[in-house]
Amino acid sequence: MITHYACSVKESWIFKNGMSALMLFALFSFDANSTIKEGEQYSVLQQPVAQAPDVIEFFSFYCGPCYQFTQRYPVSEGINRVLPADKMVTKYHVSAIGKLGNELTEAWAIAMVMGKSDAIEKPLFEAVQKTKNLRKASDIKAIFSHAGVTPAEYESAQNSLVVKALIAKQEAALQQFSVSGTPSYYVNGRYKINNSGINADTPEGYVTGFAGVVSYLLEL
Repeated sequence: MITHYACSVKESWIFKNGMSALMLFALFSFDANSTIKEGEQYSVLQQPVAQAPDVIEFFSFYCGPCYQFTQRYPVSEGINRVLPADKMVTKYHVSAIGKLGNELTEAWAIAMVMGKSDAIEKPLFEAVQKTKNLRKASDIKAIFSHAGVTPAEYESAQNSLVVKALIAKQEAALQQFSVSGTPSYYVNGRYKINNSGINADTPEGYVTGFAGVVSYLLEL
């Protein structure tokens, strides 16, 4: 049985002091032929968010489970395969987690604006989760430099109105969805996926099951 953890946003002060907070989720039975039910694979938001992206993921580079969702369990990639060709999962960074949470939210905004999300995501995750050599803001610039973004270009983007607006948009979405943990996924501004409600014996099965729930909710 695959077991997942989630990082708690409500306990973000723990992360800021260099400690990890993990919540263990037990997984319930799910397969492609099972009935998808409210309260099991998903829940309905009490306060829907108007004009939200079709599918939105909240994550943090400080979140170990989020790192696993990009490595062993590429859930967003699986969801993208069931979305229309012109749409993709919208990914927002949670600044409340980690010492450089705010700087990484800014970095993610810059990556999105510059079309560097794919090139930057894995190196940032590895710098935080694997090599643990991301200790100051200048380390972020160095990672962008390896992706072809010079420090001057990075600093210019930092001061741009479009990046500042995207930072504000990420922060606003965090409040609108009342996000309490990462990784978390929301569909059509109305439904929250229950990560622990999808069970599989393989990473591929988990990704397929997750994408199946999203596909189902997109049709409601």
